[in-house]
Amino acid sequence: MIVRRKNGKRRRGAAVVETAFILSIFLLFLIGIMEYARFLFFMHLATNAATQGARYAVVHTGDGTTAAQVQAQVTNIMGNQQSYLSSYAVNVFAAQTGVSPPVAIAGANWNEGQFGTGICVQVSGTYSFIAGTLLGINSTQINVSSVMTSEAN
Repeated sequence: MIVRRKNGKRRRGAAVVETAFILSIFLLFLIGIMEYARFLFFMHLATNAATQGARYAVVHTGDGTTAAQVQAQVTNIMGNQQSYLSSYAVNVFAAQTGVSPPVAIAGANWNEGQFGTGICVQVSGTYSFIAGTLLGINSTQINVSSVMTSEAN
């Protein structure tokens, strides 16, 4: 038995309202996924830059390399992505090995360390999301570090 409505025009706008509702939720999820992927990319890049900076510092221990040269190396590897960080900073210091998070050795200079002394390169700042106001989060604190042991002569 087929039931027919007397007035079929009453549901004509319901599909538009339902589509607008579903589409807005879908776009919100899509933008959230893209922001999260961008954040993961940035964290990977910052971790790689800290690791390469620590490797550079370890190899050049004791040859007059300055912290500014290590910082320039890290900034070069970041490739202008540090513009997404406010209060961007790269720190180089002598650190205890086997401790997480890295602890600085008081009074020790990273460039004068003995063989086996830990050298830490730390990238820090406040990461700003592009669509943060739409998603309800504006920024988060970033602190990435890499510790390697010195190859001093």
